[in-house]
Order: sequence, then C-alpha cells, then structure tokens
Amino acid sequence: MPELPEVHGYKTFMERTVLHQNIIGLDCRDTRLLKRSLSEFENQLIGYEFESIERIGKYVFINLNNSKVLVMHFGMTGRPHYYKNEQERPKFGHLQIKFNNGYHFAFENKRKFGWWDLTNSISDYKAAHKLGTDARTLAFEDFYASVRSRKTDIKKVIMDQSVAAGVGNWMADEILYQSKIHPKTRVEDMDSSEIQRVFDAMKLVIEVAIENEAHYEDFPKHFLMHFRKEGGRCHHTDVEIKKTKVGGRTTYYSSEWQDNLD
Repeated sequence: MPELPEVHGYKTFMERTVLHQNIIGLDCRDTRLLKRSLSEFENQLIGYEFESIERIGKYVFINLNNSKVLVMHFGMTGRPHYYKNEQERPKFGHLQIKFNNGYHFAFENKRKFGWWDLTNSISDYKAAHKLGTDARTLAFEDFYASVRSRKTDIKKVIMDQSVAAGVGNWMADEILYQSKIHPKTRVEDMDSSEIQRVFDAMKLVIEVAIENEAHYEDFPKHFLMHFRKEGGRCHHTDVEIKKTKVGGRTTYYSSEWQDNLD
C-alpha cells in the first residue's frame, strides 16, 4: 500500500503536471471508486482547474478554483499518470481527466481499493475522518500527548492515523526496528525516552524514504526493508527476522535487536 513517502512523491508529480489547466472531461469506468455520484464530480470538476495540492498522511487534497476540494486515497495499488494521448491510458486507469491542453490524468487503481471524494473544507474532512497531523510535520509534544495515555501495543499506536497520519505497515516495522523497540511493547510500559526514540526514528524513516523517492533498494544497508521477510537476517545481530501479527497486520522484527519480549 502506498504510504506517506510514496504519496508524497505522487503529490510532487501532480504538482508538476496537473495544476492550472482547464478540465474539459471526466471518464469513469467504475463508479464504485467515487464516494459521491458521477454527476456531482462532473459538475464540480469540468470547467474548473486544480489550483494547489496538499498531502496529509496518505490522503491528497486538490484545491479547485471553485472552492471545492478533490480528495484522493490511493488504496493498495493506486498511482497517478499524466500523458498526452488517450492510447497511453494505463490498463487500470479507471478514472481519467482530460485537460484543455490535450493531456490526460489517470488514477490507476488495479485492485480498486483507492477512491475519490469531494469536500468543502480540508479541516472539516480531517475532523470527520479522525485524521491527525501528518507524521512528517508532527511535533514531539503532540505525539507524546497522543501516545502516553494508550494501553496497547506500540505498533498499533503509531499506525493509528489519528496519531501520526501516513504511517502504514512497512513504515511502522522500520520505525520500530530503527528505534530498537519490539512491536508488541505495551505503551504503558514505555518511558519518555523510549517514546522519544520511536518519534526520532519515525522522522528518520520518513526523510530517508522521501529522499530516496521510496525506492527501497536505495535505503541505507541497515534498514529493515532490505531483509524484511521470513528467513532474513538482522543487520546488527545476524539473527533470523521473525514474523508475527500485531493488530491483525503482518509484522517483521528482530527479537534480539528490538528489546526481546519473546
């Protein structure tokens, strides 16, 4: 699933391609990807322009010049495409916008878990969907305030989008590996220095991933992503990477490196 770094790259790509062009067409092959009626999207998009783009976590908010906001979530396999000819439309580009310059924007969504919505206010949308501050801009004081009263596993907490918007499964594993914290560590058993370690690791992982455009193979050699699989070997201890479930999500960790709770 695209997480914060991937979606950050999508936002940057769209800022370079789709802004300030008049929208003259919208083609939808599957209305299940729309949170509202197709006619409402047509009325709010066609004849208008994208003015600016904001990202909060895994969500992209595109401000239109009619005061509406197009909300995009890329689901499991979504990604944006921008191209000249209709023949270049990707196979799974189920949603396509046509601009007056002859170019097209397609929302590729192979497994159809991504979607579009419309809103009048980003702040209202955040509140209604319990979407917290973006993990990249989140301050430690706010993170600590959200975390300290929880009574559950630390991995569940850092994947809670109301705590740190944008952190998904692979990022959570990497954050906890870099902070040397076991994913099943109970938050109520952690002291402030351990919470600080998790926060600092979160910031590190985000910036490394963005700097490398979420190309995992370019991450530093000590990053879990290089051996995040059963049978992988921990960079620091050479012990075998283990797999478990936390909050229903497949989780990989190094038992010796990450405060052994086994």
